[in-house]
Amino acid sequence: MQNGTSTSRLLRNRRWALALLLLAFALFIWSSLEQGRGGYAWLLAASEAAMVGALADWFAVVALFRHPLGIPFPHTAILPRRRDQLAQRLAQFIREHFLQEDAILRLVQRYSLASGLATWLRRPKNRVLLAEQVQQLLYRALQLAQLEPLRQSLAKSLAAQLRQWDLSRWTAQILQLLTEDGRHQALLSDAIARLDNWLSQDSVQEELALQIERLLQRAYPTLFSWIGAVVDPSNLSRNLARNLVRAAQETLSDIHNDPEHPKRQAFDQWLRESLLRLQQDQTLQARIRRWQEDLLAHPAARDYVARVVGDLQRWLLQDLEAPQSRSRHLLRRGAGWFGGLLDTQPELRQAIDGYVEDSARRLLPTLQDSFTKHIEDTIRAWPMADMIRVLEEGIGSDLQYIRINGTVVGLLLGLLIHSLFVALGSL
Repeated sequence: MQNGTSTSRLLRNRRWALALLLLAFALFIWSSLEQGRGGYAWLLAASEAAMVGALADWFAVVALFRHPLGIPFPHTAILPRRRDQLAQRLAQFIREHFLQEDAILRLVQRYSLASGLATWLRRPKNRVLLAEQVQQLLYRALQLAQLEPLRQSLAKSLAAQLRQWDLSRWTAQILQLLTEDGRHQALLSDAIARLDNWLSQDSVQEELALQIERLLQRAYPTLFSWIGAVVDPSNLSRNLARNLVRAAQETLSDIHNDPEHPKRQAFDQWLRESLLRLQQDQTLQARIRRWQEDLLAHPAARDYVARVVGDLQRWLLQDLEAPQSRSRHLLRRGAGWFGGLLDTQPELRQAIDGYVEDSARRLLPTLQDSFTKHIEDTIRAWPMADMIRVLEEGIGSDLQYIRINGTVVGLLLGLLIHSLFVALGSL
């Protein structure tokens, strides 16, 4: 719509400029036929100067875009000849005045992304819109991931990354993290408490008694039959299970309550030795690397992972397509939760805004170079005819006023010059 308006305005202004030139030419012919007698002398002078001004400005305007009349006059077709310089200077101008670092950072600081997002997420329809957009993005990504060439490429890339992954060093880092500030002892105490609670359950003790009874019957069938003649095997098994549980609980309680218990010290010693071996034992490290390579190369492991990933993809696709999609519901709840978190946590908003500002500062030089190069390459690759057409539609209609003004100014100057000659002739 905008291009059509610019084109029509350009054509209209061209017609006006041409009409004034033709009018000046008609007045010149008329006054020439009258041989410039009397008042026609004034008309002749004015029309001559008007034609000169109109033609000179027509030449100047046309010379910006092409060679006038197709004749390669020097310093004409300026814009096509200077396209590379124009591309470079335009790109540099945009970089210096629109992508300047201080201006971009001030813009980022003025408009808080986190606050704006919190305000936007307050409206339920926006949360629904965000969930739907994320859902569509996930759906298309999952569809794309099902393409066999992409799946093979991703599998090769993942396998290469896993082969470069130093499992021994990673495990050592986890163990070192667990042992800092006695965290491993706290985890051990928690595990002991959970195990004690589990052993205290009647159902666990009943299952343990049943397993003891079956074990005795299988391992010592003759002895079991003799014992059965004296006592009930089930009662015997329950008593054994209760005694075993009681003994285990007493041991666990001792370990739990005594920070210096020998078992805790043995646990400390085992972790320290394991950490040291993972960091320094090259034989163990080589063994872990071989195990890692064997696992990655094993067909059964690859097939298992492929089946798990495929099943997960199919389930997600089916869920995303379903009218009552659980994923969509979770996305909406997540959007609402995140919006509420932004509303109530100013520290989080400040952290996000700070991250955005730091990211803008780091990425801006690269974006400046990329955007500048993109502008230059786009202008250089632009077909010449299209570039001239767009430039003419953009500024050509205003340039036609130069022709119109040149005609009018030429007419006035012609009258002024003629009046000076008349004045000088009367002296």
